[in-house]
Amino acid sequence: MLRGVSPLRMNPVDEGIIDIQRYLKTPRAGGGGAFSVWGGEGERARFALPVWRSVFLLGGERGGIFHLGVGDTEPCVPFFVLDLAQDPARTTFRRPPEALCAQQDAPVVSTRGAGGVLVFLGEEAGRRWYLEVDGGEEKPMAVGRRREELLFLAGECAGLLFFREFAGGVD
Repeated sequence: MLRGVSPLRMNPVDEGIIDIQRYLKTPRAGGGGAFSVWGGEGERARFALPVWRSVFLLGGERGGIFHLGVGDTEPCVPFFVLDLAQDPARTTFRRPPEALCAQQDAPVVSTRGAGGVLVFLGEEAGRRWYLEVDGGEEKPMAVGRRREELLFLAGECAGLLFFREFAGGVD
């Protein structure tokens, strides 16, 4: 470790780049001091920042990326989960509403009860991909800067899934 540099502040010149301490000190409605990741091994760790930023943007407790097969009745399959409320991370997701399952164009933002938000990211190789944030503040996502920021972060996730070909490599 570098002398005088916190492990969470890896760049002594510009401390604001990776300073998560101020975010973790922010009190959350559900309490918690956890920071657990599921599915973040190797290159999948690239999803940590956009998912974490989405969770923080919405004041949520958990964020994750999951997929389902087109026309599938099986449960949602988690791909990456970051949980700020529980350790180990919760990896179960509720099925999207049927209208969102039939949606062809991405991205589409849909609100869920209890402050949750779901974003349809796209479809590839017979799988439909979603970004979900649970336990967020119950504020409307229909317009404004928060929606734009969420769509930007969802675009980062979609870029990793489809252009870096993470989506095609799932068994």
